Amino acid sequence: MTGNYATLGDDRNPVNVWYDEGTQSIHLTCSDPRLTDEHGQKPGFRTVFNANPRSADYSPANFNRLARYLRQQGKPAPDEAALHPRNLAQRGQVIEALGEGG
Repeated sequence: MTGNYATLGDDRNPVNVWYDEGTQSIHLTCSDPRLTDEHGQKPGFRTVFNANPRSADYSPANFNRLARYLRQQGKPAPDEAALHPRNLAQRGQVIEALGEGG
């Protein structure tokens, strides 16, 4: 795939990865028609990984894995994020430690 996308998987059902600088998120998508919503429509899936602990998509380890992959493929990618616990019970402490307050 051209542009800022990198592709995982095979040509039949590729999984695309890209970094969105605007949201500072890494997206992972697949349009496999076997994966549909509850109505049998909207094929594929999309998931997002973010390094901001205030984001519902906070997953620094997966964010880093995909950032490394994008760099290996010569695509735009963010710097790796510090690893901190993801569990919500500790999220306030992580936000404070990273200076992501207010």
